[in-house]
Amino acid sequence: MLFMGRLSIRIFAWISISAVAAGCSAADVSSSVSSATVAETVASQTSEQQTTTSTAVTPTTAPSGQLAVDSDDPTLALDHTSYAPLLDAFAPSVMPDRPMGRVGYTRYVFTQSGDQIIPALVEGPKGSQTRCQVVELPCSFQDLKDLFDSGEPIPAELNMTAAELRSLVEQLGQVQDTLRRFADVNDACAAGYFPDRTQTPNMGSHFTNFPLILDGRFDPSAPEILLFVAADDSTPPFGALGRCKDGGWKGVDVEIAGAAFYMPFAAVGNDHFEGFSGPLDNWHIHYNLCRLSGQDVTVLPSVCSGATNGPLDQPQGDASEGWMIHAWADGDHDNQLGAFSMWNPAIWPLADPNASGVGSIGSRTASNTNLIADFDYQVVEAAVPGKIAFFNSDAEAHSVTAGTPENPTGQFDSGIMGGGSAATIEISQPGTYEFFCSLHPGMTGSITVGGG
Repeated sequence: MLFMGRLSIRIFAWISISAVAAGCSAADVSSSVSSATVAETVASQTSEQQTTTSTAVTPTTAPSGQLAVDSDDPTLALDHTSYAPLLDAFAPSVMPDRPMGRVGYTRYVFTQSGDQIIPALVEGPKGSQTRCQVVELPCSFQDLKDLFDSGEPIPAELNMTAAELRSLVEQLGQVQDTLRRFADVNDACAAGYFPDRTQTPNMGSHFTNFPLILDGRFDPSAPEILLFVAADDSTPPFGALGRCKDGGWKGVDVEIAGAAFYMPFAAVGNDHFEGFSGPLDNWHIHYNLCRLSGQDVTVLPSVCSGATNGPLDQPQGDASEGWMIHAWADGDHDNQLGAFSMWNPAIWPLADPNASGVGSIGSRTASNTNLIADFDYQVVEAAVPGKIAFFNSDAEAHSVTAGTPENPTGQFDSGIMGGGSAATIEISQPGTYEFFCSLHPGMTGSITVGGG
């Protein structure tokens, strides 16, 4: 997920984005409708769904006139309002009045940049989704393969036919064969896959083959991206795992864990890409991701570009140039949250897949996107123990200093961070930690560190 900020920057000059520009302009905010109205609509429809729906899996196609929403995803209600996007790749034409959604678990994710709510991610087809992220369901590749081999009835929650299951198992088998072919990272380097250097928790390090992206062709045996992790599920180093040089790998020992696919809008359009058989593959798009000082942050384009006056009347912002999805087909990292889940609890930091419902998996994987903006701290829901990075998008200098202005604890201190710079603090034990800015004592915040 976070990788897309790097990808967008690196392929910006390679891929025509005229289709993206046209799509974004169609989803500008309507000044005649307030965001509070959207929030009220979501709240009303969410309340209704909670009394009528108990399953966490939604059919792909709703019966005519029936509202189909995932009981764990209130953002789907936005697709059943007059502000719904015209095409799958767009965000609604009016933003909600507060951040909402959860990366990898909801149709939309909205975050705050300055005083604005902006879209961060769009996932899956408009209107409804089929999510297979329940451990009791046969969601992983191995589970799907076992189900096909057994000939037993397909659970209704998967919303797929026997023919779709057969084709999906074959496609994921092709992905698995490719992962085995590139089990040696030196072979991946030699084949033109280049790493994004860092390992994203519960996801891995993305090794990208740019010629495969440019060809605009979906082939399960030729993923555009390979996912590698520190060997033996060990804790990766802070920063770079290594790099490909002269066709070989220079870095820590790594092992392959999965693949990802990327299809440019220029090749497949702005409607949800139907690459894998059946309805389980909810492809996603990132909005407003920016690579600043070595970090991926979700901010307004004006913050990313450094412009003094941003496009405040166009919170749709900038999108990546295509659809992306992860595919977990490696036997040693079989994903019980689903073959296409964004997060994999079998990858560092190892986690209980049953805990996904309460937000312990995935919510903390954006640990390098903590942001200081407009004299305020914007932190992720939970961070991974270790070095935790902050980016200062203000023009003024700030700090992240442990404790409160009245009672500094000395547990950590980022030091003075100039405008547009990044710094880290280090927290090794789980818990909730308060901090403040030593230059502006009115600025206070807190961060929760999980048990990774």
